[in-house]
Amino acid sequence: MAGLIEMPPPEPPELEPDKIRALINYADKMATFMEAETELARELGRAAPENDLSELIEGWKFTAQGLRDSYGARC
Repeated sequence: MAGLIEMPPPEPPELEPDKIRALINYADKMATFMEAETELARELGRAAPENDLSELIEGWKFTAQGLRDSYGARC
C-alpha cells in the first residue's frame, strides 16, 4: 500500500532514550497491572462487563508496541 499518500509519515518527537524506555516500561506495567486486576475480579467472583479491562489492556499493549516501533533503535 505504499505510495497512496504523497507525504511521509510524521516523525515521533525527539526524546532521550531513557525517557522512551520509561514510557514503554510504564505501558507494559499498566497492561500487566490491569491483567492482574481482571484476574483477581474473576477469582473473587466479580467478573462483570464493567470489570472487563481487556480493551484497555490491549490499548496499553498497543501503545507499548507503537513506541517500540516508532523509536526502534533509539530506545
